[in-house]
Amino acid sequence: MKNVFVAIAFLSLMFFAFVGVASSQDDEPQVMPGTEAAEFQQGGESGQCFVFNKYVVKTKDSEDGGSDVSVYKRAASAAAENACETGGEPWLYVADSDNNSFFGIAGKYLFIDSGRSVDSRGLIVSDLDLHKTIITQGYSGDPKLILGRFILFDEPSDKKGPITTCKEAAKWKRQGGGVGWVQGKKLDLETLKAINVGGLRCVYME
Repeated sequence: MKNVFVAIAFLSLMFFAFVGVASSQDDEPQVMPGTEAAEFQQGGESGQCFVFNKYVVKTKDSEDGGSDVSVYKRAASAAAENACETGGEPWLYVADSDNNSFFGIAGKYLFIDSGRSVDSRGLIVSDLDLHKTIITQGYSGDPKLILGRFILFDEPSDKKGPITTCKEAAKWKRQGGGVGWVQGKKLDLETLKAINVGGLRCVYME
């Protein structure tokens, strides 16, 4: 009987440990690939704090369902675990405009995701050296940052490609959806210019 109780206790501990790990993973922010990994992060009732090498990013839930984002310069002597204890005015503040959420930081660039549509969203990029937003770009799919400077993304296109090139078109229509078209783009954050990458591609639209 004693062995049974020991076994039950061990299984219970394993279960709670698994739940704890799963919860921790679920709480991880959805950031753009290629951005920096936070050295430390913690969440509260109304927002989160992310500590990076040079900056501390704090999010605060807004009444509209998104987040207000504040960026502070990290004190050189502040350990990562204590860096969330910021004071004074933020180095940069971006108010929630359309269901905003923190999307990553890389070097001097802050990225914020916006929008309520799954098919078409907005990317807000701020320059922390200039203390201002430098570009707001619509996108679809999953953008990524490469070499800390270039963003690869798909841009919704009003222009339609040949329907014969979209092999999934009939299937999508049977499922109750439609066909949309996107153009691959490569955006240079230094020049703020974007070039086309490849041709038009079809995507599923709800």
